[in-house]
Amino acid sequence: MSGEVSGFQSVTVFVLTNNETALLRKTVEKIKNCAGFQDVSRIIIVAKDESCDGFHEAKRIINEDASGKVSLYLQKASTVELCIAELPEMVDDSHFIIMAADMEMNPDEIPMFIKLAKENPEMIVCAAKWMKGSVVEGYGKIHEMGSRVMNSFVSLLFCKKTKDPFSIYQIYPLSVYKKLKFDNPSVFAYEYTVKALHNGIDYKEIPTTYKKRSEGKSHVDSKKMIKTAMAFCLTSIRTRFSEKVVK
Repeated sequence: MSGEVSGFQSVTVFVLTNNETALLRKTVEKIKNCAGFQDVSRIIIVAKDESCDGFHEAKRIINEDASGKVSLYLQKASTVELCIAELPEMVDDSHFIIMAADMEMNPDEIPMFIKLAKENPEMIVCAAKWMKGSVVEGYGKIHEMGSRVMNSFVSLLFCKKTKDPFSIYQIYPLSVYKKLKFDNPSVFAYEYTVKALHNGIDYKEIPTTYKKRSEGKSHVDSKKMIKTAMAFCLTSIRTRFSEKVVK
């Protein structure tokens, strides 16, 4: 990671993959074909390990890539939550985006991310499932209710009108990441948004289209969802009553 970068210059897009093949390819193709691709410096496919389907598909995608912008990274951490903490340290651009390769996070939002980042380079912009104008398909009713309750709790906790602060699908300024001084990889994925909210960082949500993955099986079951929700809520409470790092 290089020194200070001011304003919007370019963005690195991280695409997390495990068992995706066709969806990984579709995700990368949609990023490359989006209106803002000229502002994308790198697409880094982040694979779980060398044995996963996504790793082998990523190698094929890179061999076929004519843009020279696509590369592959093997996560060092044992979990995706810990892996997310590795990624910002690899960024040399002014902004970065972290998304999954399952097409549940819609690449069509990237041009709007970039547009808003150019207008306000210090603002985090999040694609929020539960805001007016969003389209959500394939989300189970119990899962939806739990997500809405969790996100509403965090919104009230920080006195912010947010609909989906748990979402990691955001364009994030590298300057903000540096200001917030994240120092605990084990909770970074949960602090990602709430530490910014606590410290008064500009935060904006935009509508998104969410459609449940059509390929492969999610590794997040009900037990994992509950455990993750509890970790997020506990981290949010701890963050809310912590000392601010941005004065």
